[in-house]
Amino acid sequence: MSKPAKSAILYELKPQPTCNMCGSANSKVLGSRLDKRQGFRPRSIAGVSVSVKKCTSCDLVYADPLPIPARVESHYDMDPAVYFDDELEHVDLTADRTVLSLTKFQPGMKALDIGAGLGRTMKQLSASGWDVWGIEPSASFRNAAVRRSGIAADRIIHTTIEDAEFAPGMFDFINFGAVLEHLYSPSDALARAVGWLRPGGVIYVEVPSSRYLVTAMLKAYYRLIGVNYVTNLSPLHPPFHLYEFSHRTFEINGKRVGYRLASYEYEAGQNPLIPRKVDPLLRWAMNRSGRGMQLKVYLQSSAPSHTGTRSSQSV
Repeated sequence: MSKPAKSAILYELKPQPTCNMCGSANSKVLGSRLDKRQGFRPRSIAGVSVSVKKCTSCDLVYADPLPIPARVESHYDMDPAVYFDDELEHVDLTADRTVLSLTKFQPGMKALDIGAGLGRTMKQLSASGWDVWGIEPSASFRNAAVRRSGIAADRIIHTTIEDAEFAPGMFDFINFGAVLEHLYSPSDALARAVGWLRPGGVIYVEVPSSRYLVTAMLKAYYRLIGVNYVTNLSPLHPPFHLYEFSHRTFEINGKRVGYRLASYEYEAGQNPLIPRKVDPLLRWAMNRSGRGMQLKVYLQSSAPSHTGTRSSQSV
């Protein structure tokens, strides 16, 4: 199945007067984002753009207006080989010491993978002793996960988080790996997930960082050439990111939703657009300053007897 034509996608442009994660109305406009890759000469590229804002209270970066397709399948019901890059590093949560420590893992504990994709995380968790479920809104991704993972088809549910139904307190661990930035209301998604957790249960989230050094550098370059563009987000083109987050985003949202930020870490990540000669220097700078591409956070529902850890990075 080929990727749907951009012209066939119909959007509702929904204004975002307040920050989805903290509720603040205080924000600043960072610039505009085109519906395609902008390159180094965006002034010569025709296209549709949306404004990109940053919440000055919690550092969430978001599109305003928020482009919502009439059908979620318009974005994600495509050939998985087109969307997923098998060469990119895949996080193995079964070896994540923070997850194992916070959950106090024992075989048979229940886990939920939100946005199961190709089923790789579900397969790893199951092989490590977790009793695992998954949800996936894309029919093509879900079908590929059933074929590839070996997980029973009734454990990989074709649904969105908004429509999913699970018993309160059912899960010990919930994974949001590379998912939250795609959702129209990440705060509502986290609230639903917290309701499915047992007391003390853990949510793992991996999202794009709003502190990424490379986006700041490119913004400075665009200002030098006299254009008001930014490279944050990709709301109108793959991979359809709507939000970028900082650890402070989750600190504040947790007070609204019912979890605490137990641990966090900024990682340099992999950016294939960075020249190899400068990559080591940039990675060193990002790791030293906590301005990497990816943010990993560990969120824990109310468990007053257990204290979490913070990354040693300067943030």
